[in-house]
Amino acid sequence: MPADNPNVLLITTDQQQATALGSLDETFETPNLDRLATSGTQFTGCYSTSPQCSPSRSSLITGQYPHQNGMYTLPEWGPGSLTTNVPSIGRVFHSSGYRTAFIGKWHLGERSPSEYGWETVKNVHETSNPPDGFSTDKETRDLAVSHLSSHDDNPFFLTVSFNLPHPPFMEDNRFADWFAWEDVPLPESFEDDLADKPAFQRDRAADPDEGSLSADDVRDIGYKYRTMTARVDDHIGHILDTLSDQGLDDTTVVVFTSDHGDMQGAHGLNKKGVIAYDEILRVPLIVRVPGRVSKRDRIPDLFSNRSIPATLLDSAGIDAPDPFDTGSVLEAFERTSPPADERIFFEHKYAYWGEHPYRGVRTRRWKFVEYFHDEPNELYDMKNDPHELTNLAEDPAHNETANRLKQQVHSWWQQTGGDTNEWVEPVNYNH
Repeated sequence: MPADNPNVLLITTDQQQATALGSLDETFETPNLDRLATSGTQFTGCYSTSPQCSPSRSSLITGQYPHQNGMYTLPEWGPGSLTTNVPSIGRVFHSSGYRTAFIGKWHLGERSPSEYGWETVKNVHETSNPPDGFSTDKETRDLAVSHLSSHDDNPFFLTVSFNLPHPPFMEDNRFADWFAWEDVPLPESFEDDLADKPAFQRDRAADPDEGSLSADDVRDIGYKYRTMTARVDDHIGHILDTLSDQGLDDTTVVVFTSDHGDMQGAHGLNKKGVIAYDEILRVPLIVRVPGRVSKRDRIPDLFSNRSIPATLLDSAGIDAPDPFDTGSVLEAFERTSPPADERIFFEHKYAYWGEHPYRGVRTRRWKFVEYFHDEPNELYDMKNDPHELTNLAEDPAHNETANRLKQQVHSWWQQTGGDTNEWVEPVNYNH
């Protein structure tokens, strides 16, 4: 391997909305991610393969959809650990001569990342924020800083995985004075009555434990979420500062993303899972590659997070083996506008609120979601209705569009080995 191969650093958070960045929403304060975006390129059209932690993370590791690698829900709810015979980005970097390390939250089962190609593994935890605050993410930060400070001349692939801003939502006192509760805006879709949406959405919105949100509830959630996002941004700042202090800025690729978003009161709904709105499916993505400059500072082109492994390899000059041949987001660096026929696919099977399998497609103009057990399906004109307020799936004037997109979903499912019978079969719930 050439001595000048760049180092690669992948930083992930958990449950961070695509727009939970100060560079995109001034009600957030993320100065460190903002400076990364300024020195790199921000992708505003990146979508998770699934609106749930483990399935999405499995795509970041394997470049596959959850229905391909078997991680269709959380490990404890049936699938167990991610199987070791799947493709692994860790293995590819390791076999290419990179020093590989995984620090932080794994959340793909009890098997260690060491079984997937990361030779150094530290602070892997499966829990939400501990009751006493943010100690696990602080430990992750400190371990990452220590690891970077002791690097040698070999190129490294380092994955740093934070838990924040995953619920439970809490106020971080250090950042409390950065935000004012009354300044937290209500989502444009907060008062959606969900009348034309699948019935389970109305049931969940009315659930006293997870729904029934007042405007004050949403502001309280949003305020706490902003302090938590500021906290993880601060952790990331320590890592970026260490890169600079170690003289690694010009030799290290940095990629930042999250596994999925959070509803934050949009459509009167909270948290994640089951639903397919952009607040939860769209994720942040920032890419900085030394020596490579994009023609656009912000790229709205549609990408799936399953393209991130191929992107990491591309940025390092490593030829992607077949399982990761999904296309790299760096291809968009040379474009000045999105492709006319772009589309990404997503799926869901089971979450906290039960069995709600669906599969869907997002194009530049449309989003279509097909449900197996619920009705109606969903169809949104994302150009004229970006907040997904009006479901057109049963509008006769849009039958042709709905049928065309449904066929695209079925073709994708078949081409990627999807088993519909298995997908609709209830999970073996072991939690």
